[in-house]
Formats: sequence, structure tokens, C-alpha cells
Amino acid sequence: MSFEINFEPIGRRYKSERPITLLDAARRSGIGIRTVCGGKQTCGKCRVKLLGEHPAPLAEGERKHLSSREIEEGYRLACAVTVTNHVDVYIPPSSLTEKQKLGIMGQESYIEVDPLIKKLKVSLEEATLDDVRSDERRLKEFLLAEYGLGGISADMEILKALTPALRHNRWKVDIALRDKEIVFVGPPSGGETAHGVSVDLGTTKIALYLVDLVSGETIDADGFINPQIAYGEDVMSRIMSAMTDPQNALRMQEEVVSTLNKSIEDLCHRNDLSPEEILEMTLVGNTAMHHLFLGFPTRQLALSPFVPVTDEPIDIKARDLGLKISPGAYVHVLPVIAGFVGADHVAMLLASGIVDQGEKAMGIDIGTNTEIALVIDDKIVSCSTASGPAFEGAHIRYGMRAAAGAIERVTIDPQTYEVKVMTIEDKPPVGICGSGVLDAIAEMLKTGVLDERGKLVREIPGVRRDKESGIYEFILVLQDRTEIEEDIVITQKDVVAIQLAKGAIRAGMNILLDQMKIGPEELEKVIIAGAFGLYIDPLNAIEIGMFPQLPLDRFLQVGNAAGVGAKMALISRKHRQKAVEIARRTNYLELTVVPDFAGKFAYAMQF
Repeated sequence: MSFEINFEPIGRRYKSERPITLLDAARRSGIGIRTVCGGKQTCGKCRVKLLGEHPAPLAEGERKHLSSREIEEGYRLACAVTVTNHVDVYIPPSSLTEKQKLGIMGQESYIEVDPLIKKLKVSLEEATLDDVRSDERRLKEFLLAEYGLGGISADMEILKALTPALRHNRWKVDIALRDKEIVFVGPPSGGETAHGVSVDLGTTKIALYLVDLVSGETIDADGFINPQIAYGEDVMSRIMSAMTDPQNALRMQEEVVSTLNKSIEDLCHRNDLSPEEILEMTLVGNTAMHHLFLGFPTRQLALSPFVPVTDEPIDIKARDLGLKISPGAYVHVLPVIAGFVGADHVAMLLASGIVDQGEKAMGIDIGTNTEIALVIDDKIVSCSTASGPAFEGAHIRYGMRAAAGAIERVTIDPQTYEVKVMTIEDKPPVGICGSGVLDAIAEMLKTGVLDERGKLVREIPGVRRDKESGIYEFILVLQDRTEIEEDIVITQKDVVAIQLAKGAIRAGMNILLDQMKIGPEELEKVIIAGAFGLYIDPLNAIEIGMFPQLPLDRFLQVGNAAGVGAKMALISRKHRQKAVEIARRTNYLELTVVPDFAGKFAYAMQF
């Protein structure tokens, strides 16, 4: 009897009929796992996490290389675990040899820089027996006399740092003010540079940007897989995990914070900075990511009427969350709108500018959950659709996320049905990512491989029936041209998965248009945001019925607009306040209460 091994966060599934080690299964799936020792259990580099129970006893090499906490959390060595039945496996970034194509950058426009953080130079008179003012009073009186700044405060951590900093630097230091609060004390620098970070905390991916708070320029950026994926691919899975075991909520928060700290440390090291020089952070994410990050309860997000703890912006000391930046620094978390429309949607609307352009415009941020906003005059109405992870390669037979060897473009000859594919980094094919799946389905429709109902046409060359499952499939790449020792195909089940995903998105669009009583042809602009949205071909999205039939010049692909919005809130007081106004202006529509939602969804699934 065959079984499947599901590798996350790559999104690859390997099918086997005989016992196999996780390392061998990963290799045959085209997944590169670090193994300096060649699988002899001596290097400990191939750490993976088993999601769920696995009875196989620990090997001696595992006891040597894994800590007791790692073992308790389900970590094993891929070379030491032999699998005989279905298992879900999480591969941490440190164990992967190939990086994913994450698409973390977005389209930016010029804005005036006006950050909350202001860096000032301080030169105090040395304390003497004739002048025994406290260090704090001495500093405050200097700021009032030199800069006209009164009512200044400093918390305990800053006061602890003040005294040694003054004496070590001969009473000359730099400070940073956040409005009226001192959030940094450090040695004098040559210029007035100040640095912050902005974060887009996505369900699947996290994007982090190192920003110059004086110029507003992005100095560096990093993107990585959200480690919470080990607790579930989508937000509902993670909420359920937290409900099942409250400790999981704490673990998810700790893992995100640990990953952010590592990324900040790496970015600072690359740019000759210390993490203590990071003076402010802004963060956006959907409501579930927002709540898990802040340690809020999430149970109510899974239960009707799906109400968040708060929809206000939040300012919290970074150290209170375990973030290792300047001891006095704050994290500013942008406001959410509803239980399933979060701060990332607010940031997307902020960055795209569609709320103030006076056009009939729609903004679509495609992801595991797809948020859609329709803007007409001063009205904004938004909804969230459970499009699922199919466009990220999940639930697709040979689906995977965007990494080397993933098929990202597909064309089919309408006469011969010959398939041509393009892969990431031109590597031999190992699977197909979201943009490739969308291309493949569109090409199959255009060439008649699929009929209008989405059924594979059995008479077409390349269409065959799988002997074991009995499911029909269409061959994209034959075994001898792949890296995984088997044909890469699109199955009938894959087609249905895409119909469900695109149907959810199109149903959300149609319902918003109905609510505002306009037809799709009246849309003057459609903003497509998100990493997946950056790489798709809008013409093919129209072909499969995900988007309405509109001239291509009305579609604008802006990349990670949520990340751009987070940065705008970091460098501009005006845009930070604008985010609050957008959140309060937006009306949320819960799709499940729309009359005949099921019928509208079924209609939108059609090609």
C-alpha cells in the first residue's frame, strides 16, 4: 500500500510504496537538505520536525545531535527516520540547501519622510561636587535649553543605559526621541542616521526591511518562511492548534520572535550595525498572525461572529515581546479591520493609494487567505476569501512553492499538444509552483485539453488514467526530463483544487461588485498585490475566470504592497495616521451571510 510524505514549507508531496528514509524521499522529490556527512548521522545538519506522532525510536546519532527540547518538539534527523506510512514533515530554513523565491519587494512611491523617531546629539557638563544634578535631570535640562524640548521622559531600561554611556563617552552621547520619550542612548556617531525595521508577517512568508529613518530608503531586506507553518498551512489550522494545546500559541509566538531576531541580526551584521541601533519597528499581518504575535487569544477568531480582541493600532515595547532591538524601542502594529481582514490589508490599501484616487478600483491581495477591497468614491468595502494554499503549490499533486526547479511558466502547442515549461533558475523540473499551475490550467483550457466544465478530454494526446488511483491526468514533463524520477502531471483533482481557489476569489469580487451595485466592466483599476500576484499572467487569470474580462492596462501588479505599507507607517507620521483612517473607513462584509453564497461560489468555480 502506498503512502505520502508531505514536505513543508516547500509544499512537495512524495509518494512511496516501500519504506524510505526522509532524506532519500526529500532527494527524490528534488528537495535539497543539508547533509555534510552524506546521511551517516554524524553531522546533525539534516534536522526536520515531524508534525504529529511518529513511533520510530531515536537513533544514536539523533540522541547525540538533538537537544532534549528539540526531541520533545518533534525534531529528528532526516537521515535517521525511516517512514512506512503517511507523515507531515517541516524542514526548517537552516536545513534547506535551496532558498525559495519569496517575492518580498513591492512597488513604492515617493512620500515625505516624517518619522516619529528623531536622533539628537547631546553634550553635557561633567558632574562635579559643585554640580551634583542627577544624570537624568542634567539631560532633561540640556534638551530644554538646547532644543526647546520639555516634558521628556525615559523608562527604566534607558536610565540604566544613560549613566555608563555618559561616562564612557566623556559626557557626549546620541539619543533618540520618540515624540517625548527617550528610546535610545548610545555613543556619538558621525552623522544623524537612525534605523528602523518594518515587517510583513504573512501566513506563509515573512518579509523584513531595514530602513534609514532619515532618508526613508530601504537599506536591505530579508524574506523567509514563517516557522508557524509547522502548526498548519493556513490560519484556521494554527488557531485550531492553539485551541487544542494553549502552549502551541506560545510556541508559535516564540518561534516568530526568534526568527525575527535572527533576521534583524543578519541584516545589521551585513550593514555594519548593531541590533541595539534599531529604534522602531512597524508590523502588519492578517488578524490571526497579529493576535498570535501579540499573545492575544485566538479562539474567538474561529467562532462566529469572528471578532478580534482590538481593532486599534498598538504600540508596545519591543523588549516585552522578546525582540532584541534598542531596549527602549517600540513596535507599532497597524490596526486590523475584522476577524479575517487584518493590518496587512490596511497596509496594502495604504501603499496602493486607491482609497484617494477617485476611481472605481479593486485591490486584491492574493494569498492563503485573499483579501479584496472595492473602493468607490469615499466608500471602502472589504471581504476575505478562503482561497487556500493551492496557488502556493499545496493540494496540487506535484505542487510546490517557488524554489529552484519549480515550473513557473507553461505553454501548450494547440496543434501537437507539445508542452514547453520554464523553471526557476532553469533547473531540471522537480514540481510546479502557483504561477505555473495557473499557466498550465489556462493553456489546457485554450487548447481543449480541458472542456468548459474543467474535465480532462480523454482523447487528447498526453491525457491518461493513473493505474493506481484511476484519476485522469495530463503529462507536463516526462520522467527522463525531470529531477524526481517520475512524470510531472496535472491531475483532475488538481484542476478541481484550482477551481475552488479561483472560485473563492472571483466569488468575493462578484459579491463586492453586487453590494456596490456596479458591473465588473465599470472597474477602472484592479490592483493585484502579493508575491503570487506579482508573478501571475493576468491574461491567464482572465482565461480561467479568476478575474473579469477587462483590458490588460487596467490591471496593475504591485508586489508586496503590505510590506510597502508597513514601511510607509515606519517613516511617516501622516501615513501612520492614514492607516488608522483607512481601517475605520472600511466596511467589512462577511461572505457567509450573503444570501445564496454557496450558489455564487459554485457559479464562480466554472471556467
